[in-house]
Amino acid sequence: MELTEATGEDPTAPYFFLSYARIPRTRPDDPDPDLWVHRLFHDLCEHIRNLTAHPGAPGFMDRAMQAGQIWSDELAESLGGCRVFVPLYSPRYFISPWCGKEWGAFTERRARHREQDERGTPSAIVPALWSPVPDRRLPDCVREVQYTHPELGDRYRTFGLYGLAKLRSFRSDYQKAVLRLAMRIVDVGESVVLERGARGGLSTAHDAFGAPPAGAPPSGRRLRISIAAGCLDELPEGRSPHYYGPTPLDWNPYRPASDRPLAEVAAGIAARLDFRPDVAEFDHTSAPADAPEVLLLDRWVLRDPQQRARLREFDGNDRPPTGLVVPWNDDDPDGDDTEHELAAQVDATLPRRVRQAREASRPAVRGVPDERSFQEVLPRVVHWAEGQFLRRARPRTSSGQVTPRFRLGAPDGPNSYVGEHRPGAEKEDQNERA
Repeated sequence: MELTEATGEDPTAPYFFLSYARIPRTRPDDPDPDLWVHRLFHDLCEHIRNLTAHPGAPGFMDRAMQAGQIWSDELAESLGGCRVFVPLYSPRYFISPWCGKEWGAFTERRARHREQDERGTPSAIVPALWSPVPDRRLPDCVREVQYTHPELGDRYRTFGLYGLAKLRSFRSDYQKAVLRLAMRIVDVGESVVLERGARGGLSTAHDAFGAPPAGAPPSGRRLRISIAAGCLDELPEGRSPHYYGPTPLDWNPYRPASDRPLAEVAAGIAARLDFRPDVAEFDHTSAPADAPEVLLLDRWVLRDPQQRARLREFDGNDRPPTGLVVPWNDDDPDGDDTEHELAAQVDATLPRRVRQAREASRPAVRGVPDERSFQEVLPRVVHWAEGQFLRRARPRTSSGQVTPRFRLGAPDGPNSYVGEHRPGAEKEDQNERA
């Protein structure tokens, strides 16, 4: 990586970094809920290409990552080298610990004015309003950052870029707002110089947003993650201690390729999906979770008759559907002669959960071979478990009762919901969209 002598900047780094809170799919086959964010990113990149002579990529966003993945090297490099940080303000943004870490890591980079006679505190953060957020929900660390941008217009402040993008009648307002936002990004990028971010900054970055401010909703939905695995004091027969620790929560089936316990990896993926993970050792006597539940199963525990009995009892109980994921390291030498035997034990001990797991994701129960595959499989299982949980928990409305129809407007205002949901209303809305 070559840095310019004058500024220490990396000319190959992206000009701006777009930070946003992902919206998870309700079902795996649903359309991408972040489609309009991708459109905004594309439009900003086009403007930056035309407004600058920057030789590197115009922008970076993490759309190439699968939902729930651990920080990629490309993301960390882009955040540590970009000129401008562009956070997309939305109600989800400030309750996302991952967005808080991106903000925290970026603000660790020291900034100075390019021209020595410039006054004021330099900042390379250019927020964009994606959807309206009440001021009381803004964390303290962002309150001093200007985000309304008067030059972007009144409709921008009222509806945000999402509202302008969705409605055809606001198309010209959207185009003007995005162009002016790009011009603001370039103005900041050409006037402020940042030191290079530290390598590994994301792994040690603090969540700048911390606990949600007063009046904000809880950070994400709850998710129970149960770990049924061995530990050093209770090693399964014929099993190496290399993959275990003092408790089942220290189980790491993917050594030596991974140096983190699977419970930690799973918790990080859940947080990335906007869940609040409750990670605990498997306990067949615990009450059913008041939330979706996923069970991570170490096949080796099925060699213990007591563990088999506990899991069989768990499978036979009339509990809500549970997502099942069975990690299995293909490079683990202990498994060469036991894989088929232990896989058959899973089918025999947990027939009900296995059937459910195959409905959610066949690779999840077949044996997830490495951490990268685990990062791809777990989100699918989590979304399936959430769908099953919501289906059982959804309240029934009385016959003839109608639900209020949402109308885009000021947050928390008296006109947020008006009228009733009419047959054909969705078709009317579609005719308005671009």
